[in-house]
Amino acid sequence: MADSQSDSRLELGDLVEKFGGKAFPVHASFYLGELALFAFIGLVTTGIFLAFFYEPSTRQVTFQQQNVPAAFASILQINQLTLGLIARRIHHWSAHIMIAALLVHMARVYFTGAYKKPRDVNWVVGSGLLLLTVMAAFVGYLLPFDEFSVTATGIGYHIVSSIPWIGRPLANLGFAGPFPNEFTVPRFYGWHIMLIPLVLAGLIGLHLVILFKLKHTQHYAVAAGVRERLHETRTGIIGLPLWPEQALNMAVVFLAYAAGVSLLAAFVPVHPVEVFGPPVPGTPALKPDWYLMWVFGILRLTPAVDVTVLGGQITAEFIGGVVIPGIIVALIFLVPFIDERVTGDVPADPTYLTTDRLTDRPGRTGIGVGAIVFFFVVSAAGYSAELGISNAIMTGLAVLAPIVVGGIVYLAARSFGPDHRSRSGPSVVTDDGDD
Repeated sequence: MADSQSDSRLELGDLVEKFGGKAFPVHASFYLGELALFAFIGLVTTGIFLAFFYEPSTRQVTFQQQNVPAAFASILQINQLTLGLIARRIHHWSAHIMIAALLVHMARVYFTGAYKKPRDVNWVVGSGLLLLTVMAAFVGYLLPFDEFSVTATGIGYHIVSSIPWIGRPLANLGFAGPFPNEFTVPRFYGWHIMLIPLVLAGLIGLHLVILFKLKHTQHYAVAAGVRERLHETRTGIIGLPLWPEQALNMAVVFLAYAAGVSLLAAFVPVHPVEVFGPPVPGTPALKPDWYLMWVFGILRLTPAVDVTVLGGQITAEFIGGVVIPGIIVALIFLVPFIDERVTGDVPADPTYLTTDRLTDRPGRTGIGVGAIVFFFVVSAAGYSAELGISNAIMTGLAVLAPIVVGGIVYLAARSFGPDHRSRSGPSVVTDDGDD
C-alpha cells in the first residue's frame, strides 16, 4: 500500500519505464565517457580516505627527527598506513585515466562529427569538464609540499604573473599572496577537495541530462543493418536496453577500470615525496605530467621577447604560457561553431545523428590528425635537451609536421570517400509518445 502511494506521488513507475526505454550506444568507443565517470568516482572515494589523514598546513613539525612542513609529514604518514600508499596511487592513476579517457572521448566525438547542433552545447560542457579536471590535477600538485610540487606550482604562479598589467595581482589572488607562502596550501586544498569537485559533479550531471534529452548519436555501422538484434525506441534510435545489457556492459567497464587502476597502483610508483624531500630554495625547474607537457614545450620553444606596452611587459612567458595555450583552448571550445560557420552542416533532424566515417569529412579528419601531431611535437619539445634536438629544429617540426601529416591524411581520406551514404540516420518509427 505504501509503495503504491509513493508511486502515485512521485510517479516512479513512469520514471523507471521512461528511463528503461532509453536505447544506449552499442559501439565500444561510446564507453569512454563511462570510463571517465568511474575514474571520477575513484578519485572522490580515495580522496575522502586521504582527507582523513592529510594536514593542509606548512607549519614546521618534527617527523623522524627532522623539521619538515606538516603537509609533507602527513603524506609520509599516509604512506605508512596499511592502505595509505595504495590509496594515494589509485588516486593518482585515476586522475590520469580520467584525463586520458576524456581526451580520447572528445577525439571520438570530433572525428565522427557528433558535436553538431544541437549537441554543440554538450561539446562545450565536455570541454569544460576536461579543463576543470586538469585544473584539479594542477592544484593537487602542491598538496604534498615537497621539492617537486612547490617547483611545479611555482611555474604556474610565474605564468599567471606574466600577464601584462594584471598578472601579479591576479596571481596573488589565486595563490593567496606571493608564492610560496603559508596560505597557498590551504587555499589549493579547498579548491582540490571541495570547489572543483562540486563544479565537476555539476557539469557531469548537466552533461548527462543533455545527453538523455538530446539522445545519443547513432554509429554508422549500427545504422547500416543490425537493427533486428537491438532495442529500438519509439523514435527509431537503435541501441541496447538499460536492463540487462547496458547495465552489464557498464559493470564490465567498471571492473576493467578497477582492475587496471589496481594493477597500476600495485606496481607503478607515484610521486615519491621521500625522494624529492621538503622544498629547497633554488631548485631547478622540473617537468610537469604529460597532460601539461604541451604547455611546457610551447614555453621552451617560444623565443625571447621583452616588450613594454603602456607600462605592461609582454614576455615570452606570457606568449608561450598564456596567449598560445589560451588560443588553443578557445579553439577547442569553439569547434562546433566554427564547423557550422564554415560548412553549414547541420543535421536535418536534430533528434539524432548518424556519426560520420573518417572519410566523410576529409578536411575535419586532416585538421584533427594535424592537431594531434602538433600536441605530440610540442610535448616532445619539453624533452628537447634530453633528446639532443635544438629548439630551432623542434619549432620547425611543430609548424611543418602537423601541416604535412594533416595534408597527407586529408588526401588519403578524400581518395577513399565520401561513400554518399545517407546522413539522416535510419528510418524513424513514428510514434506520438516520447521515448
